[in-house]
Amino acid sequence: MASLIVAGGGIAGLAAAIGAARAGHEVLVLEQAPAFSELGAGIQIGPNGRRALEELGAWEWLRHHVFFPRAIRIRRARSGGELGRVPLGEAFRRRFRGTYQVVHRADLLAALLAVAENEPAITLKTASRVVAWQRRADTMSVLMEDGRQATARGLIGADGIHSRVRAQLLGERRPRFSGHVLYRALVPMEDVPELVDTRNVNLWLNPYGHVVHYPVKGGAAFNIVAAVNERWNAGDTWGEPTQAQAVHRIFARACEELLAVLSTPEKWMRWGGADRQPVTTWGEGALTLIGDAAHPTLPYLASGAVMALEDAVVLMRHLAQEKDLPAAFRAYERERQPRTARIVNSSWRLSRVYHASGLMAAGRDAFIRFTSGAASFDRMAWLYDWRP
Repeated sequence: MASLIVAGGGIAGLAAAIGAARAGHEVLVLEQAPAFSELGAGIQIGPNGRRALEELGAWEWLRHHVFFPRAIRIRRARSGGELGRVPLGEAFRRRFRGTYQVVHRADLLAALLAVAENEPAITLKTASRVVAWQRRADTMSVLMEDGRQATARGLIGADGIHSRVRAQLLGERRPRFSGHVLYRALVPMEDVPELVDTRNVNLWLNPYGHVVHYPVKGGAAFNIVAAVNERWNAGDTWGEPTQAQAVHRIFARACEELLAVLSTPEKWMRWGGADRQPVTTWGEGALTLIGDAAHPTLPYLASGAVMALEDAVVLMRHLAQEKDLPAAFRAYERERQPRTARIVNSSWRLSRVYHASGLMAAGRDAFIRFTSGAASFDRMAWLYDWRP
C-alpha cells in the first residue's frame, strides 16, 4: 500500500508526487486522462519558479526547451506605443538571483513526468479518475470512476479547478467566472510576420480586452493569448477550436503589429476565465489540496503553475520534517495560504485593470510609466524573491 495517493497527474500532481517521494513516501498518482498530457500553451516562469524546479530536479530536463525573453513590454493596443518595460537581462538576474523564462506547458509537464518516471517510489496510473474519498481510521480510501478503489495513509487532491476531492471536502459548486473569455493559439515561429516582436513578452492593453504573446519551445513556436470581456455559458465546451470572432471585434482598431499577430492563427482554443475565492480549509486529517485544487487563479500574474511548483517544494519540506501526515499537511497549508491568497486576489484585480477604459485606464497608464524599467523590480520583489 502506498503511503500517499495523489489525485491528478498534471503539473501540480506530478510536482507533489516528486516532492513527497523525495521526502521518503511511496506515492501512487491517479490521472483521469488516458495519458499524461497538458492542454494549453505557454507559461511564464519567474526566478521563484526556476528555483522550485531546481529543488524538484526538473530544471535540467526543462532548460533546453525554455526561451529567455529580453523584456516584458507593456503596450497600447491601438497605437502600438510602449507604456512601460520590465528589463529581464543582467540587472534583473542580479536583483532576483535568477532568470525569467517562458515555456510550453507540455514541455513543463514532460520534464516533471521524466523525473517522476525515474523515481522508484512513484507509481503512475492513467485512466483513473478519482470521484470520491473516505476516511477510514488511519487510512484514506478513494473511489475511481470505473469502480476501482485505492487506499493509502494520505491523499493529496491535485485535480484542478473542478476538483472532486475539494468539492467533497468543502461542498462547493461552480468556480467564479471573471467575465473574461480567454483564447489561446500556438503557431510555428516561421508563420509569424516579420513586423511582430518575437524577442520579448508583449502585453497589449485595450478597452475590454488584452493580448499577451511570446516565444515557446526554445523559440520554435509562438504563443498567443487574448482575453476579452464576453459572456460564458456553463454548458460551453472549452478546448474546442473556434474562430475567435470576439477577439477580432474587440481589437478591430488595433495597430498594424497587433492585427498581424491576431491574424496569424488559423484556429484558436477558447475557455472561460475563472477562479475561486481563497479559503483557509484545504484539508482535514490526512487529506490536503495542492495547485488549482487549492487556489485556482486567473492567469494575469502568470503564476498559476508556478504556485503549484512552490506548493510542492513546501509540502516536500514539511513531509520530510514531520512524520505525522495531518500535522505535516496543516503546516504546509498555513505556510502557503497567505501567499496563494494574495496571488488569487491580485490576479482578480488585474483582470479589471487590464481591460479598463476612460479615467481608470489613464490612471493605470500613468502608474505603469512611473514604475517602468528597473523601478518595477521592487514592486515584483514579493513574487520573485520567494526561495525554498
